[in-house]
Amino acid sequence: MTKPHGSGYAANALDMACWPRWTEAARVDEAASARAYETTPPACRTALKTGLALAHMHFGQRTGRRREERCDDHPGFWRHSNSFPAPWAIVAFTPGYTAAARLAAACVPALLAGVPLLGAVCVGGAPSDAALVSLELCGVEDVFLLDTTGLSALLEECQPGPGRLLLLHSGELDGALRTARVLDMPCYEERRPPTLVLPDPEAFDLQALTFAQGEALEHALEPSRPPMPAALYLKPDAAQGHCKAHKFGPFYYAASLALSPGCEGFWLHKGLTPDFFRIERLAFGPDKRNVPDR
Repeated sequence: MTKPHGSGYAANALDMACWPRWTEAARVDEAASARAYETTPPACRTALKTGLALAHMHFGQRTGRRREERCDDHPGFWRHSNSFPAPWAIVAFTPGYTAAARLAAACVPALLAGVPLLGAVCVGGAPSDAALVSLELCGVEDVFLLDTTGLSALLEECQPGPGRLLLLHSGELDGALRTARVLDMPCYEERRPPTLVLPDPEAFDLQALTFAQGEALEHALEPSRPPMPAALYLKPDAAQGHCKAHKFGPFYYAASLALSPGCEGFWLHKGLTPDFFRIERLAFGPDKRNVPDR
């Protein structure tokens, strides 16, 4: 859906973030999400719920506003800081995106950071069932269908800003990336599926892993071992040993994430943490008590 001509955003008197009025016509039917949820095997839903619990354990809760005032007598300066959640964030993906765990991993840091308004946009067609179930379990209620023009209009009209943008694509959403740059909006993107290594597939629930990783799993089942995997799916002893090892060969050095059976529905996007979704303001100055007389 493209933004109707002449429509504006609806920002209330309290300057709280909200979606432009015209997006209401682009909402995904709740019945579609309900059907996707009911037709997804319970084991897949359970795997994703486990992944969400792991993400909460890993990141912890970082909501709210944090203020700090520091004044050190010896250095002779003061520093004030103020950290708070971004007013809104959008996770945009394509109809072919079927990796439920990776979509959840894009949403959870924003939720843990305390972003008050989190929306998901499927660009160019209806979202996959895996995507709908992932968003449902994450608690993302605002899911829209837009075309590339509509997504850019949404980024331009959301106020106050800047918010945060996440792109899960293979180049189809480059227009939104350019818009974000013009708006000086922080953007994180997954531009290609991660490379996975799965040396012992029989140890894992492959149905749940397919639900979690989509097409990325197809290459993981091939016998070759890539030089720079994003994650290793290993038996528990091997996964623990991965962190203890001091080897620097290509199989050990590149991958920072080792997952054991039971973690099929968990994922971490490299470098994406709740801090990405927070705004930090800093102020510095000399302590007048330590400024020498001129």
